Amino acid sequence: MRCIRKGAESAVISCGIMNLPPPPTKFTKFNTILLQAARETCEESVAEAVEENDGGRDIAVAVD
Repeated sequence: MRCIRKGAESAVISCGIMNLPPPPTKFTKFNTILLQAARETCEESVAEAVEENDGGRDIAVAVD
């Protein structure tokens, strides 16, 4: 919800509407876990891209 500039109360209401359990109150633990997983995935993806490019690190990236 923070990504769309909404607070914790909006998250509670959204979870209630969708019949989901309320969101966790402490996000630090979860953010740390998600950051580590995202970092590992990114590093693996970049390593695969370098490998596919025959070891060359000059790789073009298109982002939409």
